Amino acid sequence: MKTYDEQALRKSIDEFNARQLKSHGVEKAGEDLPPLPEGVVQLEFEDLGEHVLLQLREVRTAHSDDIDAGVDQFRSVFFAKSDMKKLTEIASRSQALPETSMRIAIGSQQSCLGEAPGDGYAIFDLKQNAKTYLAEKFQDQAQSFEVKPVKPGTIQLLTRSESDFKGNKKDAQQCEVGSWVDVLETTYTINCDAKAGKCTTQKKQRTFPACSAIGACD
Repeated sequence: MKTYDEQALRKSIDEFNARQLKSHGVEKAGEDLPPLPEGVVQLEFEDLGEHVLLQLREVRTAHSDDIDAGVDQFRSVFFAKSDMKKLTEIASRSQALPETSMRIAIGSQQSCLGEAPGDGYAIFDLKQNAKTYLAEKFQDQAQSFEVKPVKPGTIQLLTRSESDFKGNKKDAQQCEVGSWVDVLETTYTINCDAKAGKCTTQKKQRTFPACSAIGACD
């Protein structure tokens, strides 16, 4: 049986990250250090109690000190701490549902524009061998997202997409950053019951004009 040794695991991850940086001509990684080139892979470790998360970050497009158009791709792998059996692997990050063993998988890439939600989301339960309770595709082209905890087992997922302002140009307001756009905001209220082994979702949409919230690259 495989055993869980956090110290040895962290040491292996640190050594892997250092080898990756060295192979791409980078000494160290950090906010105040030189940007990472394309191809660099870095691992992050998170202890989730009965489970372990290894998150992989791959630089798909090189970062720059000037206009940073760098893009990072994520992949997350979950293990049972008792025997280090792999439970699931997802091409995104994930967040915990409040006071449950369930998580929402969302957030595929990150750049200076923010974190992209991907083409949908999934709810899975680590205590049930990563069983998926709910998986949905976005009907709109979501450009950004936010996950808000509501109560145990319940979250709100807000997605946002922007398009050119279609109203009267005289009504368009001047923005300090970005431009005046039409915003489609979709709110998913997701309720999960681990005992029943199911999740339900309610969706509401609204459209309104606003200054663009999609960041610009400096």
